[in-house]
Amino acid sequence: MSTREYPKVWSNFERNVEDGRMLKFEIEDIPESMWSTAVEFMLGNYIREDVWWKAAGTALDLEAVQEYRVLLTSIIRQKMSVACFLAEGDGSGRTLVAVNMCLPQEKGRFVEHRPPKSKPGLLSLRMFTEAMKVTAIYDKYNVNTYLMGAGLSVAPEYRGLGIAVELLKARINLSKDLGFRATGGIFTSAKAQRAAEKAGMECLYHISYKKFGKNCHIVFDSDAEDLKIYAIRTE
Repeated sequence: MSTREYPKVWSNFERNVEDGRMLKFEIEDIPESMWSTAVEFMLGNYIREDVWWKAAGTALDLEAVQEYRVLLTSIIRQKMSVACFLAEGDGSGRTLVAVNMCLPQEKGRFVEHRPPKSKPGLLSLRMFTEAMKVTAIYDKYNVNTYLMGAGLSVAPEYRGLGIAVELLKARINLSKDLGFRATGGIFTSAKAQRAAEKAGMECLYHISYKKFGKNCHIVFDSDAEDLKIYAIRTE
């Protein structure tokens, strides 16, 4: 992979909110000083709301939460994840409002991780193993490795502002900078799937949650009918 500036600012944008204020946001590689904060951010609303982790029951099991903390920490240390910050006042202070965890995924090679022992951890592993059987991204773009999304979450008070779309756009540019020819991953909810489409990604594979759940022996409760894999060529 190519050498690059780190941390790098990928974009700046503004949004008007209902009370008339103009909020300024910045999307950047997650700096080392924010790694722990970003991990705990993902352990907040994300594991309670995301279809995948809800089905596994991760948030209700302290051992599973710690396993996921260890996994996220290993991912963020690879310096391939991005975050959105709200600039406050004169811009000297920043609030973390969204995170997109990312890591390289290689064809035929399972993501390196510490094997889980908790029941939710084992359920999550079962789902991931089933999903990773799909080779659509490798086949579509003729690649052996791509930058895979490993979770995207926006703080509740900043939703509806298109932040997820901006994060995905930044991830596309990050993928180019790192030398990947594609980026993509599993998009579990209807909102996430719409964000992927708005960011220019294409749906390469979909399967009904009913069928996917049957394959995994897990029952899903989702606002989306299908689990989908989206990706985009970035070379």
